[in-house]
This record gives sequence, structure tokens and C-alpha cells, in this order.
Amino acid sequence: MEMSRGPSVFVQLTDDRDCPEVVVEDESGSMVTVRVPFVPPDVWIADHRQRLSQVMDHWVPMLSG
Repeated sequence: MEMSRGPSVFVQLTDDRDCPEVVVEDESGSMVTVRVPFVPPDVWIADHRQRLSQVMDHWVPMLSG
């Protein structure tokens, strides 16, 4: 989410920490940046890939037909 006014929220997948991090920047207001690294559970990626597959199985036939 990036806005011209107010805070912006990003998820960075690569950085020095070797784990994803959430970045909140408030350049127009307080000029504060907060970075919160997080280590997802081992099954997190596999779970999200399965969810994406389920969404694609449902929507692709509808969109292509």
C-alpha cells in the first residue's frame, strides 16, 4: 500500500536479515520508519501456495470461459 499522503506499508522479502520484514514509513508526517522482521512458520509458504492453487482452480475456468 503506497499513498501520496500518510504512512506507507510494504513487505520486503529480501534484506540483510534473511527473513521477510514489514516496513511502515511515515515520510510526510512524523518522518519515522519502522521495520518489523518476522519468521513465518515452516509450513507458511506451502500453505499459501495451496491456497493460491485453490483460488486459481476456482477462478481461472470462470475467467477463461
